[in-house]
Amino acid sequence: MKLIRRTRRTAGHVAVLALAASAALACGSGTEPKPTVKVSAVLIDQQSFLIERGYHTALTATVKNDAGETVPVPVVWRSSVDRIATLDANGRLAALDTGTTLVTASTLGVTSQPIAVKVVWNGAAKIETYQFTAPGAASPSATVPDSIRARVLDLKGNPVAGVRVAFAATVGGGTVTPAIDTTDRNGIVSTQWTLGSSNGSNQVTASVINDDDKHLDFVEGAPATFVVTAFNAVSAVDGDNQTGQILAKLPTSPSVKVVDVNGNPRPGVPVTFTPSAGGRVATTTVSTGADGVASPGDWTLGDVTGDQQLIVTVEAAKFVMHATGTGTAVHLVPTVVAAGGFATCVINQNATVSCMGQQPLVGDGSGVNRASPTPTQGGVSFTTLRGSATHFCGVAVDQSIWCWGINSLTDTTGAAAGRQTPRQLGSTLTWTTVAPGYAHNCAIASDGLTYCWGANAAGQLGDRTTTLRYTPAPVYGGYMFSALSAGTDHTCGLANGAAFCWGLNLNGQLGDGTTTNRLNPTAVSGGLQFMAIGTGEAMTCALSTTGRPYCWGSISADLPKQTTPKDYPNAPTFSQLTVGGGHACALTSDGSAYCWGDNRAGQLGDSTTVNRADPVPVAGGLKFKAISAGYEHTCALTLDGSVACWGLNSVGELGDSITGPRLVPRYVVVGVNP
Repeated sequence: MKLIRRTRRTAGHVAVLALAASAALACGSGTEPKPTVKVSAVLIDQQSFLIERGYHTALTATVKNDAGETVPVPVVWRSSVDRIATLDANGRLAALDTGTTLVTASTLGVTSQPIAVKVVWNGAAKIETYQFTAPGAASPSATVPDSIRARVLDLKGNPVAGVRVAFAATVGGGTVTPAIDTTDRNGIVSTQWTLGSSNGSNQVTASVINDDDKHLDFVEGAPATFVVTAFNAVSAVDGDNQTGQILAKLPTSPSVKVVDVNGNPRPGVPVTFTPSAGGRVATTTVSTGADGVASPGDWTLGDVTGDQQLIVTVEAAKFVMHATGTGTAVHLVPTVVAAGGFATCVINQNATVSCMGQQPLVGDGSGVNRASPTPTQGGVSFTTLRGSATHFCGVAVDQSIWCWGINSLTDTTGAAAGRQTPRQLGSTLTWTTVAPGYAHNCAIASDGLTYCWGANAAGQLGDRTTTLRYTPAPVYGGYMFSALSAGTDHTCGLANGAAFCWGLNLNGQLGDGTTTNRLNPTAVSGGLQFMAIGTGEAMTCALSTTGRPYCWGSISADLPKQTTPKDYPNAPTFSQLTVGGGHACALTSDGSAYCWGDNRAGQLGDSTTVNRADPVPVAGGLKFKAISAGYEHTCALTLDGSVACWGLNSVGELGDSITGPRLVPRYVVVGVNP
């Protein structure tokens, strides 16, 4: 026998077709007219089977006439034991209780051979709440911090997988998402519960449902019930509704009191304080004292004028304290921004460079990490600036190249690979563009030819060798590249709109359809025309002349290696493109920013740390005129020229002394006007 738990409609001759008028049953008298069809056999189309208690299945029958032909005659279904199973006029069987019943189909005096239907109870026999403890503090409209869970067991107490359970908010007006969940192999289902908008009792029930979405009332413990009481669990003691200058400490440290549902103080309860607007508190999580009071210490306001908030969270309770910030933040307003490894540099209005983040990428020679823009040593004036995972390079106004950081490679003798301050590359050539990689650099000279120097084990210098070069060596082929980008161990450029790449190809980052390293420029497959190209650690992206993004290589942890350009059909049309370590960002013509790829540090700026295989909008609504992706962070120039950054902030690379990821863009603030 075959176990059936779900309704299944089979192909064949359905026994509920209307009988032709000449063979219709007489109305009113209850007598049958002389049939015009002579039935010789009724055959049930199914064999004997098992079915789970509480579920349904559709049965069909085939009726044969005396010529052996199938005829569309309706049948009457019968179950020998209605306590076990019943059938409706359409042959739909409902399994009611355990046991075996015989099912027959008959018409015009002919009855089928019976089939045995055995109703079993191998599935849900009990439902119970699972690891649920009602929070001691809960506010109206709050989301219960942990998902609520129920467990489904069989008659032997074993978990049952594949059972559908319906959750419903039955008291308090809250909501649950999802409303229906299916048990996993441990018999567990879960949902997220948001409480109703008023104080008082909130209740959610969980019931096993069948294939008709009807509750199985024979399941023990049904419905499992969850109860949470919403009340004013947190209140301000001191420090609410203060006024202070932005980026300054408020005069009074905020404090709150936590009570139980009866108004009694709750000691030893962890309280989390989360400031808005980039503000901060001395201690983020503090436990209440014997009097139920907790304080995070000093509250330093963020950089937003007007209302700022301190969100206080205790279990499922939330309370918001307010402060008014005065003054106006002074933003960093350079002409160029370049994100690198764990640092960010800008070209100031006077053409000098300032950097923030990790040394020696800051370039001031101090050896001290900087969380605010700090001038590089030497006061060199630059026209262009680019960053890599290890160092920065720029073209000065006299068309010389200067680099600093790890693997800056300006010492053509090979005596020192890195520099703590900007140093000029020794060369008689003049330059228009420089592209720093991880341990190599490439640049376009004034005559249009491309040169590379540094590490070359994978052929990333493009000179048809794997020889280390301390001085610029011409890239093979005499290509006149209009754009150039150096990744970790590969390099790419555009020549007359066509993309060429060379170097390491382990992940398909050269885009030629293979994973073979190339020692000289090799055409990217597809014959596409591009206007911008960028390289990362193991990926490459480019922007077509029609504004469509394409990427190849290791472009997502969720996707296999891509050895040829992959398009993004749902992406908007872009005008600019930048590539970081493992992510890419682009701007539309109106300045809207989108990012995709690795997001472990929030470098996509979409308010999450979820990796994205496709471009997603950067949160916050800011519009930008330029954007630069670093190794695990991103910075951009807003339409008014201010710098905003997001992502990893391990050493001040976002211009903020408080370490930790920033999941949405934050302005780099260099001062306050009262």
